[in-house]
Amino acid sequence: MSVSLTLRWLVILTMLSLCLAAAFLLLGDRTEALVTDLLSGSHSASGLWALIVAALALDVVLPVPSSVVNVSAGTMLGVVAGTLACWSGMTLSCLLGYWIGATGGSRALGGLLGKEYLQRSAQVSQRIALGSVLVMRAVPVLAETSTIAAGVAGLPLRKFFGVVALANLGIAAAYASLGALALEVNSFLLALCAALALPVASLAGRAAYGRLHAPGSAMVGKGALSRSEPAPEAAPVPQAIAGGGEPATLTVTQAFSVDYEYRVVFTRGLFDPGNPALRDALAAGAGTRRQRCLVFVDRDLLAHLPTLSDAIGSYFRERVEGVDLVAPPIAVAGGEAVKAGFETVFELYRLILEHSIDRHSYVLAVGGGAVLDAVGMAAATAHRGIRHIRVPTTVLSQNDSGVGVKNAVNFEGSKNFAGSFAPPWAVLNDFDLLETLPAATRRSGISEAVKVSLIRDPDFFSWLEANATRLKHFEPEAEEYMIRRSAELHMRQIALGGDPFERGSARPLDFGHWSAHKLEGLTHYEVSHGDAVAMGIALDARYSVLAGLLAPGLEERVLAVLRALGLPIWHDALAGRDADGRLEILVGLEEFREHLGGELTVTLLAGLGVGVEVNEMRPDLVAEALAWLAARAGADGRGRG
Repeated sequence: MSVSLTLRWLVILTMLSLCLAAAFLLLGDRTEALVTDLLSGSHSASGLWALIVAALALDVVLPVPSSVVNVSAGTMLGVVAGTLACWSGMTLSCLLGYWIGATGGSRALGGLLGKEYLQRSAQVSQRIALGSVLVMRAVPVLAETSTIAAGVAGLPLRKFFGVVALANLGIAAAYASLGALALEVNSFLLALCAALALPVASLAGRAAYGRLHAPGSAMVGKGALSRSEPAPEAAPVPQAIAGGGEPATLTVTQAFSVDYEYRVVFTRGLFDPGNPALRDALAAGAGTRRQRCLVFVDRDLLAHLPTLSDAIGSYFRERVEGVDLVAPPIAVAGGEAVKAGFETVFELYRLILEHSIDRHSYVLAVGGGAVLDAVGMAAATAHRGIRHIRVPTTVLSQNDSGVGVKNAVNFEGSKNFAGSFAPPWAVLNDFDLLETLPAATRRSGISEAVKVSLIRDPDFFSWLEANATRLKHFEPEAEEYMIRRSAELHMRQIALGGDPFERGSARPLDFGHWSAHKLEGLTHYEVSHGDAVAMGIALDARYSVLAGLLAPGLEERVLAVLRALGLPIWHDALAGRDADGRLEILVGLEEFREHLGGELTVTLLAGLGVGVEVNEMRPDLVAEALAWLAARAGADGRGRG
């Protein structure tokens, strides 16, 4: 503490002392007369009760001998009525002291000591104030000053009231009982001496509490720090004990949880002036100052919808308040090229920096899963996290990847090697944007719906079977339901599966994916992710039968659905072998395990709608399943229905 700050504290203490002295000099005689009148016994029971309450309530500003008044309450009113009177008066006194500290004390000290120092003092006070208030309730003078200090420190009123109300009840009952005892044994002096023991005991408790919370002392146990309380300053770590020995070690375990919430909207005409979805998503983060937004759009989408850029700009001008579109929508490459490495991410960083996009601003990405991944990666890592709004434009991104919490880019040929878990600010699915997709791309996204139905919802799988022809021809009602139900199942797993950030060694939603990821790489992404997943589903369905997990014949139903939807079940790269004759697709198992960061965990089928996790995939059974698939694929070796 600086010299000037020490002098300020001396001034404060001097002023408090003068105020107390003035109170005794100016009001001492009147207060004594009030107490004498109180003890005279000339009042009715109700009048006496009111006088006791008033005297104790004003104890925080007047030199009232509260111990004498409390004991007298028990003598003249009895234990029950005396306890109630004492409790009411002391509690009112506490609230008055708190109000004085909160309304006047904090301003006065802030002006004298400085706001920054007062804020630091308040943080310390909030950690120990409850305990201090509790142990000082029966100590004269300190009892009153502790309530004022609680107000100055900004201790939550509800917590403060709960502590003092409970402490006052015990003290009031003790004093009233002593007063009643004095009447019974006809010795007021004896009861008064016993009453004086209460402050002595409280002072001893206060001293012990002070030693317990003195700087340098530490208590380490199983408890964790609460989010609502400021973290204590780190205690200095002792050096090696003089004369040799190991350095002392202090271990503190910290734990906290963070709630995530984001809206997922299914709509049409997102950028039409009459559609409030985007406006409402932006308004949910409204602040006291104007915010900024940068929009990135898949270049291929802009080629199909040349008016989209103007529509976005017009929407912001006409419908959005408090958020500025800082530049016309910026075109970015679509497909796996956009996430082939860090080049695009670095360019996004430069644009975010150039347009002063901060944590309270928005980055809006309009495109397929690869665009959302790359832009999401940049948004999640720039400034350690910028609000990211996703507008998925493919079936696969609307029913799966776009509603999740992952962002990633590839590195050195390894898919999704670098990435983050960062929930978006909002996901806005516009079904109208699906009309711009090539039929094969639009159809391939249905594979993720087949996948999630097979491991989570047998009724949904049956619905896909019954509506495969409608889905293949993109009938709006069927397609919209398929997307919504698939997204719902994916979101349910993220929210309720117990591992949204995949800290464990399982990825339960990645049925059919271990081979799909490898197949994409083997074909240099000639095979889309959706088509690769369809083939992975077919492979793992057959493997599940060969491993004795799935009843024979059920894999035929899986293949029938894939073919009815127009999805492929085979690609020649699945049978490719390296120079040593090993199936190249099997390398995907090791890469999958490495990506999980632990033991191999693969989801297979125990039934249609029932996923099961295994920790081993036998190479001979994989080869047998591949041979079976090749035979089913047909003469062209592709297997597209």
